[in-house]
Amino acid sequence: MRLSNYLATHFYNTDELCHALNIDAEQLDTWQQHSVFPKPSYCIKSQLSCSSYSGLYECEEYDDYYPRGCVNWGQGLIKQKIESSSNAFNYFAQQYTASLTKLAQQGFTFNEELFGCEIDEHLQQVWQQFLCSKYGVLTQNGLIDEIVCVDIGRLLVDDITELRTKASLNQQERTQLHPAMKLLNKALGHGADHEKQQTLRARYIDALILKYDLSIGAY
Repeated sequence: MRLSNYLATHFYNTDELCHALNIDAEQLDTWQQHSVFPKPSYCIKSQLSCSSYSGLYECEEYDDYYPRGCVNWGQGLIKQKIESSSNAFNYFAQQYTASLTKLAQQGFTFNEELFGCEIDEHLQQVWQQFLCSKYGVLTQNGLIDEIVCVDIGRLLVDDITELRTKASLNQQERTQLHPAMKLLNKALGHGADHEKQQTLRARYIDALILKYDLSIGAY
């Protein structure tokens, strides 16, 4: 798929995002300056050459692309009347921990030790990654629920497979691995063509299916 088609299918450009949120580009820029809204996931610079009856015209065009889940985040900022980064972080942390609770209620078992740090420190790290739009590239839509699924899915997979180094898995480990990989499958993006080999999906789903001879249909 051409990069332009991929972006048009899975992302909003600046104008589309602002239209969906009923804001202008100045408001979006203000949010970003105040560190309450993510930066774009992709920044495109296009060299255009246009030929017509009037002759040849060449120019450069720039556009930014945001994951479609950013609309949910922006709507939350508006509804909660959030203007400061500290309030935005608190709002993010509330949603993140609520998603963690949902996963725990679904039977996923994990503890703070899996994060390698205290939960508060982890939340600060994820918040900064959210603002720089890391998850806008890694996940399907940049939603906080997806971010949590990716974080927990990776931690569980790494724990079960010893950082994906185990030569083989026993039946119990396969059974434990299945729900973790399902989490990742529903949350991870597929990536643009030029990125596919470097995506988390390639490393945590495609590679593990081959390494451990897992059933592709299960995910």
